[in-house]
Amino acid sequence: MFVLLLGLWEVSIAQEKKALPEGNVCYTENVEVTKGSSFGVKVFVHNIDTLAGMQVPIYYRSETVNLKCDSVSFIGSRCINFALNDKKFEPIGKTVYFCFIAVVDPSQNVKPLAPGDGLVATLWFTAPKDITSGKVKLDSGPNAFFPHEKIDYSFLFWTPAAQQVDCSYKEAFITVK
Repeated sequence: MFVLLLGLWEVSIAQEKKALPEGNVCYTENVEVTKGSSFGVKVFVHNIDTLAGMQVPIYYRSETVNLKCDSVSFIGSRCINFALNDKKFEPIGKTVYFCFIAVVDPSQNVKPLAPGDGLVATLWFTAPKDITSGKVKLDSGPNAFFPHEKIDYSFLFWTPAAQQVDCSYKEAFITVK
């Protein structure tokens, strides 16, 4: 009986390990909302590398559903103690951007983001009462960028040694009912 229980426990642990993403992954939650509401969408990072910074532009585009991104919150973020955090909005292109940099002043002792998984930001949206029902795809990744003519606000993740690391993005959806 003990051997059987031990075997079941090992299978359970193996299944949990398979559920974790491989590599560095930025992902958002899927949410369902009603018309006339304000709501948050959580953004997470699962990182296997130690990170000193990240830049994350996220597109919230739909041909028929017109959401408004109101703000970005870092409350509860794994990067809340980083020396710099920033956010930007581009409402015409439906892009929201946030970034974190661990060290901007060498005299500060800010720890980088150790490998792990958890919340980095919450995007706050409004779904007007007269909005069309439907799905809005939340998209990002290595080809995503926040538009600027001189500054590179693209999807980037880097280590304390200033080496860029690969990070994939797992898309999600906002469904307006």
